[in-house]
Amino acid sequence: MIKKRQSRATKEGGAKEEEVKYLLLEDKTIQKNFLIGKPSEVLKNKSELYIHYNKEKAMIDADICIVRKKDNKLVCVVSVKKSFRERGAQTAYWAIKIKEYNKDYKYILATPDVDKELFNPVEPKRKRKWRIILPHECDAVFIYSYKGKVYKENNFYVGDEYLKDYIRRLL
Repeated sequence: MIKKRQSRATKEGGAKEEEVKYLLLEDKTIQKNFLIGKPSEVLKNKSELYIHYNKEKAMIDADICIVRKKDNKLVCVVSVKKSFRERGAQTAYWAIKIKEYNKDYKYILATPDVDKELFNPVEPKRKRKWRIILPHECDAVFIYSYKGKVYKENNFYVGDEYLKDYIRRLL
């Protein structure tokens, strides 16, 4: 039963990563100027994605990497989450580690927020735990595939165009 649930969650997560990738690639400027995909698809050297712990190392949560074509530079790593129960801590942890190690790229979160844990359109200013923590630790947090009125506050954005604008500014 657990393996079946984990398998389904993995497939759903992969589908969400593809949604974000294709959302970005439908923009002509982004398509022309960036490589977007899994680390194995767009990075020649993945060493930038590792954090060292004495003699050991661990790769950050890097669902999507965005590489600027003109200089082959990793400019952004996107963590894609469908929901947050326990996963918000993982995203915040890696965001903190990236800052601590002075990595030279942005670390953002993109989510459809299916459980409305970050954004409830009925109470848009209401902030639960992850809504406070994640925009503070990540470079930006984006709710995508939202069909209502767009919303923004500090590093927190609701609406597909905000995500596209953020990436275009990395040129």
